[in-house]
Amino acid sequence: MVKIETSIEINAPKTTVWAVLTDFDAYTEWNPFTPKVELKSKQIGSPVILHVRMNPNSKKLIKQPEVLQRWKEAVYVDWGIEDAWYVKTTRTQRLTNLEGNRTLYYTCDAFRGFLTPLIMFLYRKKIQQGFDEVAAALKKRAEAMV
Repeated sequence: MVKIETSIEINAPKTTVWAVLTDFDAYTEWNPFTPKVELKSKQIGSPVILHVRMNPNSKKLIKQPEVLQRWKEAVYVDWGIEDAWYVKTTRTQRLTNLEGNRTLYYTCDAFRGFLTPLIMFLYRKKIQQGFDEVAAALKKRAEAMV
């Protein structure tokens, strides 16, 4: 298994950060890496369609179908690729309370499967950059709301 991860401390309460993180309709306003997420149901196994910008200098979005794997209100949301023979993934986004009404945002994408080394060779830096940009943008958005 190979993981790509990032975290950031946000000067906002967990409820505020969760509200931003799960308002998928507003992603176009703040999320540079995944400006659109389609999720019609919080039921485990529901389709999640990600529209990912792998190149920050491009307007082109890659449509990535995944499924909802876990959802715990105000704590974490996971989605990933489950039925591809060549790779399986789990993308976790988790919030933890910190002292002083602050929140730790942590995200990780775990890759398993035959093509993981090739995917890492081709996309690891872009995914890492995207995750770092999302964390910074989430921080900015949530802190502006308090």
